This record gives sequence, structure tokens and C-alpha cells, in this order.
Amino acid sequence: MKILKFCELTDEQLNKIIDKHYSHWSQYSPLMNLEDTIYKIKNIYTSNELPYGIALIDNDDIIGFCMLKVIDLKEYPDITPNICNIMIFDQYRGQGYGTKLVEYAKLELKKLGYDKAYLWTDKAPKFYEKIGFTYEKDVLKNDKTGYGRLYSIDI
Repeated sequence: MKILKFCELTDEQLNKIIDKHYSHWSQYSPLMNLEDTIYKIKNIYTSNELPYGIALIDNDDIIGFCMLKVIDLKEYPDITPNICNIMIFDQYRGQGYGTKLVEYAKLELKKLGYDKAYLWTDKAPKFYEKIGFTYEKDVLKNDKTGYGRLYSIDI
């Protein structure tokens, strides 16, 4: 098992991430479109500098992925850095991979000089609380369709 940056992945692996990311998150975000998702994952999150994506891989299979960003919430540019779009593929859930991925994301941000990380969720607050994140406040989602819960963790 290894964790790689998106810039180290094959086109096939990136396409699996695009498909999973879009098929999952588009059901919750009416403003999301496939072309924008493809562009962001292939052109923005394949950088060696923030923002970039990381993927948990086993035998060339994608187990899960997330993105690391300076700013994730448009209305809160001072909340930085962010671990976002955390996704473990369905068949791998409940096996500790989400925790491994988040721990690695924290290490990446620590290497970049950060001592605290943030994330927001409206889908999995119990998971983030279980792995050590602290609730900060409710925050307006980027598409302004409601609020999510902002969490932080010292790294």
C-alpha cells in the first residue's frame, strides 16, 4: 500500500478518481459539472504545490483520495489549510483507510509548515470527531445551499 500525489498517477487512475468524485458529490451539489471536475483534477490537483490531491493505492487499485487546499470555503479565506473531498471507495470503507489517508494528509501539511488543519463536512461528522478533529462552527457551503460543520486538528 502506498500514497501518491495525483501528479504520480496514471491517466486510468485519475479517471477513476474523477468518476468516483463526480458520481458521489454531484448528487449533493447542483452546481457541480463533469467538465469542471475533469479540469480541476487533471490540471489543478496534479500540482506538487497546494492545492494537490493524494491517493491511497494498493496493487494499482485506488482505495481512496483527498485534496489538500489553501482555501476550500470561499466565504472563509482565513480558514487554511484544508483537507477536503475525502473519499474512500465503497468496498474499502470501514477498514481504517480513511484514518490512514487523513493521517498522511496531516503529515503532508506539517511538512509544508502548517501546525493546524481544517475540514468541513455535512456528511460524516462522527468520523472526523472519532479521529481527533474538533468542531469549530457551522459554515456556509460554497454553493450556498446550506451549512456544514467546520472541524480543526493540530498537526
